[in-house]
Amino acid sequence: MFFSDPIGDMNISLFLLVVSFVIASSIGIFKKNRYIFWMTFSILGNISFLLNAGSRMFIFYHVVWIQYIAIFFWPFINIFLIIKYFKEHENN
Repeated sequence: MFFSDPIGDMNISLFLLVVSFVIASSIGIFKKNRYIFWMTFSILGNISFLLNAGSRMFIFYHVVWIQYIAIFFWPFINIFLIIKYFKEHENN
């Protein structure tokens, strides 16, 4: 999607995953909560794959199943994590 080059798209996706991990780690360290880390990393990781959902990267590397997971299942997991987080903190 970014450059129409599968190798470039893979590099961008990996870079965005590393950035997602760094952001989630810093939030997890400051909040001292592993659940916040996993929720943040899941949401940002999903966004990094959704940005490349229309690229040829998934076809080129024969991992179209990751594209389907990122589009159809991963957002529901993120919604579940967000709802669970707010339900746990609603009682406090």
